[in-house]
Amino acid sequence: MTQAPLTIAFVSDPGLFLPSLRAMDAALRQAPGGLQVLFLGANLKPQMWDWVAQVAAKHPQSHIRTEVLPAEWLADARSPKDFITSTALGRMFLPRLTTGRVLYLDGDIMVTGDLSKAAGIDMQGNPLAGVRDFSVMKWLSAGQPHAGLQRQIDVLPDDLDIKSYINSGVLLMDTDAIRAIPDLVDLMEDVGAAAGFPTVDQDRINLLFKGRITHLDPAWNCSWGRLKLQRKHQAGLPVTGKNAHPLVVHFHGPHKPWHPLRLSSLSRGGMAVWRYRRDMATFRRRFPDIPDHLPK
Repeated sequence: MTQAPLTIAFVSDPGLFLPSLRAMDAALRQAPGGLQVLFLGANLKPQMWDWVAQVAAKHPQSHIRTEVLPAEWLADARSPKDFITSTALGRMFLPRLTTGRVLYLDGDIMVTGDLSKAAGIDMQGNPLAGVRDFSVMKWLSAGQPHAGLQRQIDVLPDDLDIKSYINSGVLLMDTDAIRAIPDLVDLMEDVGAAAGFPTVDQDRINLLFKGRITHLDPAWNCSWGRLKLQRKHQAGLPVTGKNAHPLVVHFHGPHKPWHPLRLSSLSRGGMAVWRYRRDMATFRRRFPDIPDHLPK
């Protein structure tokens, strides 16, 4: 079977620009056959675009396309949480900007494997694939959600199977299939409709694609490196794209591995935090002109 063309996509503003750039470099380094990348930016300064070009120049076997995210597309976007930027809603416009398969990646990740493998995943005829949300599956496993998660669940319709609820930090889209579904692109691009949800477009994505989601193995969106625990929480549920080791480690939540170290972060995934900071040092050596942090 011929593999569908694959594009890796990042959507970034200044807040997550440097982590996104490091993730892009890691993804390119670990794909020996090269990758197609779309780097979509909002409110980025010219120097930041220069840094994207500097990283791209290190990977001549890959094709990196840059696009400015028009401000008017996100004019109605809102986020209730400081650590969830409304720019993330830019991923809802990917079917307008790309064709074929797109693997969307949040910026707060660490790429630890060859993402070109996503081209060969059986999406089972669905237009979207993602990994079940760690916090939701942890609650289902334990039987009792915390207050914040309960508020999130309360706004979801009763007919949504919570066991199918995915995290939007890593999404595999078949953009051709999405465009073929009447009105779906328009509904995705109605960013104002996501404003009332606790997790913004994550809830919206789960509603729009209800019954049309293929569930990926947790290796594709590994919560703070806790692959074994993540698999335990969803034991017995169907997944595809299984991999022995994490391909993408996702540092979801308000505390990030590039922030000053916190006990809560280390207790979640101390080894993953250490590896992320080691990879930061590698990136610094490769690109000494690009800072670790942007001035506030």
